[in-house]
Amino acid sequence: MIHQRLRQLRMARGMTLDDLAQATGRVVTRQAISKYEHGQAQPSPIVLQRLAQALGVRTTELLAGHDVQIELIAYRKRAALGKRQHEQMAALAREALRDRLYLQEIIGEPARLDAPLFGYPVANLDEAEAAAADLRARWELGNAPIANLTDTLEDHGLHVIALDAVDGFDGVAAIARDADGAALAAAVIGRRSSDGARWRMNLAHELGHLVLQPQDDFDDEKAAFRFASALLAPAGDLRSHIGERRNHLHLEELLLLKRHFGMSMQALLYRMQTLGIINLRLYRSLMIELSERGWRTAEPEPLPREEPLWLRRAALRALAEELIDPAEASRLLGEAIPAPEGAEHAKPERHCRDLLRQPLELRHAMLAEQAAAAADLYASSANIAHEVATREHT
Repeated sequence: MIHQRLRQLRMARGMTLDDLAQATGRVVTRQAISKYEHGQAQPSPIVLQRLAQALGVRTTELLAGHDVQIELIAYRKRAALGKRQHEQMAALAREALRDRLYLQEIIGEPARLDAPLFGYPVANLDEAEAAAADLRARWELGNAPIANLTDTLEDHGLHVIALDAVDGFDGVAAIARDADGAALAAAVIGRRSSDGARWRMNLAHELGHLVLQPQDDFDDEKAAFRFASALLAPAGDLRSHIGERRNHLHLEELLLLKRHFGMSMQALLYRMQTLGIINLRLYRSLMIELSERGWRTAEPEPLPREEPLWLRRAALRALAEELIDPAEASRLLGEAIPAPEGAEHAKPERHCRDLLRQPLELRHAMLAEQAAAAADLYASSANIAHEVATREHT
């Protein structure tokens, strides 16, 4: 598994082979790294440790042999995104979900995925609409707006991931499967944005890709968008607020609806036109008015973005229970996290108990990491002793 993890981590960091070789202090060449990534050679313990340090991870992240495959579903990108950027974003998405699986495992939280993956075969837009209504019923959401979609998704065992993505990346859904193909976890992943309405629509859209199974040649993007719109603004609730049919509409009404449903004004107008509440002529007229006001690119009264909480909660729990150290917590959360107040250095026997609690493969990886660190220490000590002896001799 080392070659797969090494390439994935390098791509997630946006590093070339030469970048990684340089980050190790040229302890290893780009040609050697290429051989490691293709499974044609294995790095020594010292080289392995240098590679892990250069990638900003523990050595166990390269050694752990978890047989998990992460499948990306309907990766949405614009044509402007180049091949290397595409590979980087795909690697980042996989790494983000892998981090969450790791945390879920070490804190002993059981998998509780409550989403019918590909559970709704759909052949037209009406069936995508019906799928959203069915999922609302399954999750007991009623017909009212979803106050916090991010919390709702996390409450049903889905991982919600915000990536600091390059321009051109919109979002992706992901499923982690074990060696037998069983789903271990699933995630909806979107580009980090200060626009709360766009964030909610992106999450609902990616959820659509996870639960819908388009039939024949039915466009999966159209299906996911219809599903997302119906999930956020159920037809019955929207009609009760705006009416069955409208010949005129005030933009202030749209602002009120934006607050109510947590959707952009543009998405609401399209939803109303799709449901036949407004006709195509009125839809186009209002969209022109939004453009003239500059609201197509920056709508008034932006909604606050919902923050995923599971990762922070799990990382802080793992830190408090001394399952990870502050450096690892900081890496997972992308910010400096101090050690808990009053935390003491774990005693050797505590380390032994923690080691024995881990799965066999992870135990081997942890022991290999300690061996690598010891080998590095001995090598450094030998170099120092040799240097001292040389100086004394001269």
